[in-house]
Amino acid sequence: METVLVTGFNGFIGSHLIPQLIQKYNVVGLSTSKNSQLKISQIKTDITKIDKKILPSKISKIIHLAAISDVDFCQKNPLDASHINILGTQKILELARKHDSQVVFISRSHVFGSQKTNPIDECCQKNPTSIYAATKLAGESLCESYSNSYGLNIGVMRLFSVYGPNSPKHSVTTNIIKQIISKKIIKLGNIKSKRDFLYVDDVINAILLIMKKNHNYNAYNVGSEKSYSINKICTILKGISEKNFTINTSRTKIRKNDSMEILSNSSKLKKLGWKAKTSVPEGLKITYNWHLNNSNL
Repeated sequence: METVLVTGFNGFIGSHLIPQLIQKYNVVGLSTSKNSQLKISQIKTDITKIDKKILPSKISKIIHLAAISDVDFCQKNPLDASHINILGTQKILELARKHDSQVVFISRSHVFGSQKTNPIDECCQKNPTSIYAATKLAGESLCESYSNSYGLNIGVMRLFSVYGPNSPKHSVTTNIIKQIISKKIIKLGNIKSKRDFLYVDDVINAILLIMKKNHNYNAYNVGSEKSYSINKICTILKGISEKNFTINTSRTKIRKNDSMEILSNSSKLKKLGWKAKTSVPEGLKITYNWHLNNSNL
């Protein structure tokens, strides 16, 4: 049985990915914290301090999820963001080089920044407008360089606006849902901006597919190819929650250089046999009910 190393396994995407992986692989999780509910081998360490002595002797595949993904935190702490997101990625690539491991690197649509036209395909110019985006683009560049230099099989996944159960606090859908559950007035920034929202199960399916079908270096956009305004997301959630609430907007909550619309062209990934299956209303209902049942967490 092949061994798969998953960095950041204890996070949002990892919590949905691990149950799928353990059906086919020997899974080793690496994170700064452990999870007693997951019956896998777990290594508690900082991604930048990987010690080959505590790792398996043979690692066939590496899924690199570990990163500081809070855009605002990265903006305020650029050195920390660079340390984890860039140096941590190079540490993983060095590990892959020594084991000749396949790598799936999780990037984000943030690398495109503000685009004049939509939808965005993989060849669109990269224009990172935040520290977080810059660290992810640097990670992509390292992945491409290592693949070209050492012949590694590396698939880069540029995720658009992923949501679902256990999504982080800084996620826009989590922010909205938590406010709906606890308040009658919710505070948001630009509610007219549109994003390509993708349910987490569709991301997991994309990861599993790329593990099987990617060769050499490739970057893939992973989005639903539909955009929804933040206001529309609130309207859908109002129907799901059956709660009346008022939206207060504030300029202080609007990020500098924020794009009005981000929409994915995911045709490259679709050619491998993938497509987004969960509609936004369906995904938001599952996500809202999860948060409602776990509101004390």
